[in-house]
Amino acid sequence: MKKITYLLFCFTISSFAQKKWTLEDCINHAKTNNIDIAKQQNQNQSFAEDVKVAKGNYYPDLNFNASQGYSLGNSFNVSTGVGQRESRFNSFSLSSSLNVFSGFLNKYTLNKAKLTEQKGKLDIDVLALDLSINITNNYLTVLFNKEILEVAKEQVKISALEEKRLGSLYSQALTGKNEYLQLQSTFASDKKEVLIAENNLKTSLIKLRELLDINLIQDFDVEDISLSDFESSAFNTEIQLIIKDALEVNPQLKSAEINQKISEQDIKIAKSNFYPKLNFSYNYGSNYFGILGEDDVVFDQTTMQFIDNGFFVQLDNNRTHFLSLNLSVPIFNRFKTKSNYNKSKFEAETRKIELENQKNELKNKVEIAYNDLLTAKATLEASKVAASTQEEAFNIVSEKYKDALISNFDFLESKSNYIKTQSELVKAKYDYLFKIKVLEYYSN
Repeated sequence: MKKITYLLFCFTISSFAQKKWTLEDCINHAKTNNIDIAKQQNQNQSFAEDVKVAKGNYYPDLNFNASQGYSLGNSFNVSTGVGQRESRFNSFSLSSSLNVFSGFLNKYTLNKAKLTEQKGKLDIDVLALDLSINITNNYLTVLFNKEILEVAKEQVKISALEEKRLGSLYSQALTGKNEYLQLQSTFASDKKEVLIAENNLKTSLIKLRELLDINLIQDFDVEDISLSDFESSAFNTEIQLIIKDALEVNPQLKSAEINQKISEQDIKIAKSNFYPKLNFSYNYGSNYFGILGEDDVVFDQTTMQFIDNGFFVQLDNNRTHFLSLNLSVPIFNRFKTKSNYNKSKFEAETRKIELENQKNELKNKVEIAYNDLLTAKATLEASKVAASTQEEAFNIVSEKYKDALISNFDFLESKSNYIKTQSELVKAKYDYLFKIKVLEYYSN
């Protein structure tokens, strides 16, 4: 069975390895397999059991008790003057108790248990949100490093062509050694940048793979995305509406709101200890007693005969019913009840302050994320223009360099500017994509 399970697991991993993972694949896989989420789910099952227990407080309990004992060895009872012989005895009872009134403690305990269960579900959403942001960041880092690697490879191609062309000219004594060596140095530097970019890509893939806990996949890779996949409606929405949506749907804030409600129930629970408590109890029991080695009979003075007094006869004759009401009125318990009540109010006030603080923090985060998104979009547009114009300028410089109309220094400077603008465009693109997702996670 273990072998079959292992083979199925390997097959599943292999099927994932045969395709590139999308961002949605990564997030869904992480939510399903994340350890922290699994721990919270187990905790939530415990919270559900607490709700059952709180509901059960409204019902009476029921207990059955049975005992059997033996008295061995002969003895003499001084008070009665009767010899005690070896005997056995049995007793049976059913008991039940019901809380009639306890200052509404059962009601508030049930309310708290239900709220705690709700908070547990929201805490899973909080973990999922943080996980989604973390995975998105790592996913986009992989794609960023991919494009940076392509930029670096393109520069190597350009340098390789120029190194070959200039080497031919140098062999024909048509160019100086200094220019040729300078280009060779640039060529070597470009190849080094490729190695660095390849290492950065591998590292980012490993980090994403570890975050997803899929270390068995060796050829793990992710699907490319385009700007159109991340179109945001935020540009057509007023910032106040985005903040309003965030305050309504953000799971961390909703969890804090539930936490405050829990503290309010704690106040009521503490207050219930000021009230009297009334309990009802009922007990039904019977017993049997017999002398070892003798028949279970008694002498009936009416009939002047011995009659049966066996086990079941005694149980029937010895039946008892006990009913009671128990009232407990708290008068003084060394200030403990009052102190607990005050502390619960202080805790509720603290959670209220924390809730308001979290609201303000969320508002600020959304506003900052919105402004960051606007800045990222403007930066992306500017980077597109800069990259396009610099590419055109570099093409012109390259043609002039081939015709020996400009110096080697001017060519390398133009090439450096071209690389810089291409890299900045890639950075601006993925910074913009990440800013879109961050704002979406806050407000959706």
